[in-house]
Amino acid sequence: MLKLPLVSFIVTSYNYEKFLYKTLESIKNQSYKNFEIIIVDDASSDNSVNIAEEFIAQNQDIRITLLVNPQNIGQLGSILKGLDKANGQFVSFVDSDDILLEDYTKVHIQTHLQTSVAFTSCRLTEIDENDEVLTFNSISSPKCENIKDLFETENAEFKLLKHKRFGGWYWSPNSSAMYRKAAIISLLDYKSTDKWRICPDKFIMNYAHLIGGSAIIFTPLAGYRRHQNNAGSCSPVTGNKKLISDKTTLVNIANNIKIRPETIKFLWQQRHKNGIRTSLTLISKVILSYIF
Repeated sequence: MLKLPLVSFIVTSYNYEKFLYKTLESIKNQSYKNFEIIIVDDASSDNSVNIAEEFIAQNQDIRITLLVNPQNIGQLGSILKGLDKANGQFVSFVDSDDILLEDYTKVHIQTHLQTSVAFTSCRLTEIDENDEVLTFNSISSPKCENIKDLFETENAEFKLLKHKRFGGWYWSPNSSAMYRKAAIISLLDYKSTDKWRICPDKFIMNYAHLIGGSAIIFTPLAGYRRHQNNAGSCSPVTGNKKLISDKTTLVNIANNIKIRPETIKFLWQQRHKNGIRTSLTLISKVILSYIF
């Protein structure tokens, strides 16, 4: 008898006690039920660990693992720590201030099983600190060509992304994505996690797309929370303008500078696993992205 794939939700948590329980509840309430949750707390100084333990105690019927870092290692380090423990064929890295809508897993799995991409990324619903909806048409998501697709979860529309320049940004932020674990498992060998303490989705998504391509799901399936502590664009919705703080600008510049050399170095280190020919092909695509 065929079995539905297991999905591993890796929730990276750091000092978001106000939102963590809602994030975990949104995963619990998924319409697709074959999943596990791995919470990785990155040495929070607030009540986050106690909240996670309380949620586990209240939900003994769900497969939940709690990992607590003895010291802060940054988001990519925490993501990879969770990935190392994941049992699922598919994995999603969920920020502990975001929420997932109930059909998030179902639609991602449906899209994956109709394609062979390394990851899928959905559109976002933007919400504020009190869960109030700001917009279904997030400026942090790729443009939707047909407005009716924003509200369709049955047979949700998706688009395969092809011939995209390495190092660009074509997807929604971190919580929007579901990966085939096989496509990114090699990242467990990446040792320079300190270089991606914040905003690691830039590196992970570009790497995964380079390895196996990606697809955009036009339906908003996650709630992207806008608040003053966002690592990315922290402004509330302001019409068709995307206001970015100076801190975010500096992070984006630093990420754009380091993503190519870091990826080239890692691909070369992986040449004995991936094969010289494959490694050189991937490296050449990264190098050419400097020009084209």
